[in-house]
Amino acid sequence: MEFMDLLILMVVVWTVGKVFKGFGLPVVFGELIGGIIVGPALLGIVDVHSEVIEVLAELGIFFLMLHAGLETDPDELFKASKKAVMIALGSILLPFFASLYVALEFGQNLPAALIIATGVSISAIALITRLFKDTNLQRTRVAHLTMAAAVVSDIAALILLPLVINLSETGTVEVVPLLIILAKVVLFFAIVIYTGFKSAKWLNKIIYFGNKGFTLTLIIALIMGLLAEAMGLHIIIGAFLAGLFMHEEVLDKKVFDKIEDRVYGLAYGFFGPIFFASLAFHLDATALTTAPWFLFWILVVAILGKIIGSGVMAHLVKMKPLESLAIGVAMNSRGAVELIIASIGLSYGIIDNTVFSILVLMAFVTTMFSIVVMGPIAKRLKAKA
Repeated sequence: MEFMDLLILMVVVWTVGKVFKGFGLPVVFGELIGGIIVGPALLGIVDVHSEVIEVLAELGIFFLMLHAGLETDPDELFKASKKAVMIALGSILLPFFASLYVALEFGQNLPAALIIATGVSISAIALITRLFKDTNLQRTRVAHLTMAAAVVSDIAALILLPLVINLSETGTVEVVPLLIILAKVVLFFAIVIYTGFKSAKWLNKIIYFGNKGFTLTLIIALIMGLLAEAMGLHIIIGAFLAGLFMHEEVLDKKVFDKIEDRVYGLAYGFFGPIFFASLAFHLDATALTTAPWFLFWILVVAILGKIIGSGVMAHLVKMKPLESLAIGVAMNSRGAVELIIASIGLSYGIIDNTVFSILVLMAFVTTMFSIVVMGPIAKRLKAKA
């Protein structure tokens, strides 16, 4: 029966995606709408608790992050690092403190308000990658800066999460755990990228021997994902770094192109669409009636906070006005890590069902906003280029 659910989901998602593509809209828009159609929000013909769909959706996040790493040039990432950190700070701080203020004003306690602020300040790397892919901006400096800034924002959120959980349990904030997690992240990034450059010669020999480059890529991605989890980070950070590890400068171009093509096929042809559709399963409209004004102001600070915060910083680091706007709009893509943090907050009892629903609705609406608005912006950027 679960495979019947999977078949129904894939047929609807594929069909709606084709319809949206025919109208010149991003396919991810159709995949999200497909999830709404078959999910509890509308027809309810698919079991949203299906283990098969849940596992495939998790693999979707994994493969989307792996492909994002493959498409990210480490050299460009390092060149963009200073600018990206500035943009990330703007995209994190303004929405974080604005939503923290809103949450406290609407009667939330400090741990709950911090979970809300953390969720609002995150940008979804997987969704941003898909957004740039659909608008053919994936190899522009706007994409490189946004991706790098999104990585920084997700890492910042993953650093903050254990502190919030600790605060909810003990009532105090400890500095030492923060420094330990920060050291782990920096060390993990440094070791992976350094090893990738140093292993270029023997890695090519291993891949050519038996022509198992794709299999080796998956093994490396799984190892790095598990290492990330063992270090207290999320598996998607490991998947992204695995993509960087197997980058184009390390491998022979023909081998790299084959690996990238296969990962792309799995990420955007099968696992990814299931993940994007499953995001819509979490949509709960009860918050529209139970806390409409709270939801409204969270949406306002979430959207404007990203546009103003990251957009202003992008302008300060010499990006053109239209590029700055594109970065601010793209950083409004939310969904993966934000939903994970929301679910963790719910499981720990830090937030209630209403707040959880507001965070899910916020992620959904802001992602829709970024998809719709990025289309005309991308056209203008390509016209000027």
